[in-house]
Amino acid sequence: MPTAVFMPKFEMTQETGTIVAWVKDEGEHVEKGEPLLEVETDKATQEVESPATGTLAAVTGEPGQVIPIATPIAYILKPGESLDSIPTDGQSAAGSPSPGEGSEDGPGAPADNDAPARATPVAARLAESHGLSLDCVAGSGPRGRITREDVEAALNVGPGARNGKVRAVPAARRLASEMGIDLRTVQGTGPEGRIQSADVVAAARALQRDQEPGPSPYPAAAPAATPAPTGDIPIRRVVPLTNMRRTIAERMTASVREAPQFTVTVDVDMRRALAVVEDLKAGEGGPKVTLTALMVKVCAWALRQHPEVNASYRDDAVVEWDEVNVGVATAIDQGLIVPVVRRADELGLRSIAAQVAELTGRARAGTFKREDLLGGTFTVSNLGMFGIDRFTAILNPPQAAILAVGRVAKRAEVGEDDQVEIRPVASLALTADHRVLDGAAAARFLATVQRALQHPGLLLE
Repeated sequence: MPTAVFMPKFEMTQETGTIVAWVKDEGEHVEKGEPLLEVETDKATQEVESPATGTLAAVTGEPGQVIPIATPIAYILKPGESLDSIPTDGQSAAGSPSPGEGSEDGPGAPADNDAPARATPVAARLAESHGLSLDCVAGSGPRGRITREDVEAALNVGPGARNGKVRAVPAARRLASEMGIDLRTVQGTGPEGRIQSADVVAAARALQRDQEPGPSPYPAAAPAATPAPTGDIPIRRVVPLTNMRRTIAERMTASVREAPQFTVTVDVDMRRALAVVEDLKAGEGGPKVTLTALMVKVCAWALRQHPEVNASYRDDAVVEWDEVNVGVATAIDQGLIVPVVRRADELGLRSIAAQVAELTGRARAGTFKREDLLGGTFTVSNLGMFGIDRFTAILNPPQAAILAVGRVAKRAEVGEDDQVEIRPVASLALTADHRVLDGAAAARFLATVQRALQHPGLLLE
């Protein structure tokens, strides 16, 4: 029996995956455990390995396609097997997920009563997006199975179609689906008339102009306050959201909407903290100790002194966590991720420095693991390396606090003897969830962080 390759579920909350690229071609021999394709989820791009040894067949997902988890995207045929032996009528293919994990009748797969003719998931979704009944489509696949090509051939030829097929890049297809634009009405400007995202936007604007009502003989009511119109400003480009960018947008919007946030700030004399970093840098061997690593160490130490900050709001209660796991906000090409230094309060500064270097290195190289991002109870965000003096960070749900770290800059400060001195100073800003912390509690925690940075010997106690 052919072995199905399903869109995998890498994360607890994952509902879909986006195909980035196929590593193997249809018809190519593959070994069990060999990478077949790359899939992008909300948090990472990961490889999908072959579940069996054989020939890759019936590939239905294309790069850029968003596919629900547990949907078959290909099959592995052993010698002597053919696509005719793919099970139907509710039977399970070898390698199919358990009912709890999803099945071919799960999300994204058309039910038998909705699809009179058997169709691939991609074909079914394409037909549905164009309002095309599968009764009108002749299948060319094994046992009359309807493929994506069959649906495209059945669609009427329009400005963006050629030889019966709508030619569009995957991003344009997704954008058209989101905007409710029929690709058959879109004039493509890409190579060989292929529809680009900008073509979809242009078609949407033209449709909007066509639908605008003519002048009314009655006085218009005063309009409600709306954003200023863009008029006919030319669009440079439209960048569809990646899964990661979409997740960042959703999480940050939810963070601001759900958590009442406030910020307290303090300036810190960094002379002794910088001396510690420089002394450890001068040491032989071992990982390079950075200011970010020191911030992680100091925050972990302070969180043990103030367990109410190492907490989350959940179900009308405040949950204080027993582990101190400090996340480090890390910018990568695709967006922002937060790898986590676990049990940071139990680690020495050099160990933390090693973990920060390894985690952020993997993050920027795109080789991080799913577990690298899990379990954070507090976050440090350092933009000092970009020359930023101070900023306010947004909470990283479900954490109750996040520390924003600005650059270390020389400033004129008045000393204890009322003499003006030039000192290295950094501005810190703690953003907190007011459901969990009041201003005084946040201020006490930030004062502890300040004291530890100005007197690093406290970390040895």
